[in-house]
Amino acid sequence: MPVSDIPFAHFGPYSYTPDRHYFPSTGQPQFAAPFSFLTHSIPQITLAFQQGRASSAYNMAALSPDEMERFQQLSNNFEPNVQGPLVTPKQSSHAIADEYANADPTYATKTSTLALTHPMSRIMKGDGNCGWRAVAFGYFENLFLLRDPLRVQRELIRLKSMNTLLDQVGQQEHLYEIFVDESEAVFNQILEAIQKGIQDDSFLVHAFNEEYNSNAIITHFRLLTSAWMRLNPGRYQAFLSLPLEQYCATRVETVKTEIDEVGLQALVDGVIEGSELAVEILYLDRSEGEVVTPHLLTPNRPSVGTIRLLYRPGHYDLLYRPEPIVTMAPVVNYQYGITSNYSPWDQGALSFDVDPHLMAIPNLMMDPAAFAVNPSPMSAPVSNSYRMSPPHDLYLQHTPPPVSIPSPPVVPRMSAPPPPMTSAPNRSSDGPQIRLNPLVMKNNLSHSLPVTTPFKNSPYNQAHFQNQDFEPIHWEPNESRK
Repeated sequence: MPVSDIPFAHFGPYSYTPDRHYFPSTGQPQFAAPFSFLTHSIPQITLAFQQGRASSAYNMAALSPDEMERFQQLSNNFEPNVQGPLVTPKQSSHAIADEYANADPTYATKTSTLALTHPMSRIMKGDGNCGWRAVAFGYFENLFLLRDPLRVQRELIRLKSMNTLLDQVGQQEHLYEIFVDESEAVFNQILEAIQKGIQDDSFLVHAFNEEYNSNAIITHFRLLTSAWMRLNPGRYQAFLSLPLEQYCATRVETVKTEIDEVGLQALVDGVIEGSELAVEILYLDRSEGEVVTPHLLTPNRPSVGTIRLLYRPGHYDLLYRPEPIVTMAPVVNYQYGITSNYSPWDQGALSFDVDPHLMAIPNLMMDPAAFAVNPSPMSAPVSNSYRMSPPHDLYLQHTPPPVSIPSPPVVPRMSAPPPPMTSAPNRSSDGPQIRLNPLVMKNNLSHSLPVTTPFKNSPYNQAHFQNQDFEPIHWEPNESRK
């Protein structure tokens, strides 16, 4: 009978109870006892095997009190030899599904679905700090992904202001300041990366894989959580089997002690809540269904980011949802129709070949008698060979007089009319043409558009007093109103 088949219940009331490590190949917990345990009683175990009484013959009560005490110390100091980095780069979640491919069918189904709903993950080293490390790394990672320097600075100030909590519970500043400094250094690295436009998070992974820096940051978060629980005992004492002071001293502040549900909730309440980040746990267990069971630790409120933890029995990792795909709509050139050469809708309609800047004015009246133009394709813009009146001469009659002047000023008449207008050059066949809408035509004006105010004040208008062909209109009583 192999040693691994001996149930631990037969080793007496003081048996060693190491941390459980679930191996995906069997889905069952495996226990790693220290080698020194076997050196105490190899002859007794061998004799029990030979006599076929291994399940009942071995009794640890036969050990002396000194041996029992030594055995208990060895059990307390045992640390599993876990390999790998403290925090891995992002990797495909199919690796988790492969680990559980031959495990319990429930685990195999849920991990296969997990690889689709959360395709990327980060694995934390299972050294007793994985839960604390996962929350701390996810906190700093979300601040980096938000790309908001003001938020990073605000979070740095908020965490440093929580030193008052440490002072209230009796922590010494010269002891905890080294842990606060390491957290501040990570904040500064994030600020520098954002300002330089760095998208790669390898600097953050490197910072958490430096064992001294990583342990200092985790200790900072542990101390803040312990201080928060000590100052709010009524919220957590009912869920603890130990006095709160003892729980904080042995389960929260002690290094390499894995976080439990109460400690995780206190970490979220005291440290993460003020950052507007949400914390979600996805439980990989044997519950019904084909997906992992989600549980939101933060209140159901809008959040700027989410720290998603994958909980496997005794271990925490980080999960990531698929990144949103941004679909860019094709760019449509809406100016194509403007440059197209349309055939006129009416053969009798006018086509103009004057200054295009003047033609851009909507509803501008154009009198063919004044310009003597013939229908032909439009040419390039004509040169500006006309002397325009100053703006104050053109629009002075529409400017209200000052209050102190009883009457409007007298507009001086020009001493000489403007030079005669030259004929417009020939038009090219590739320019845009204007198609007139008959709805804007007046019934009594078959070849003109409604008169606008800017053209009324233009010297090109024959009715303007500065035009060389200006003639005043004489009204006679016998004329009918048009």
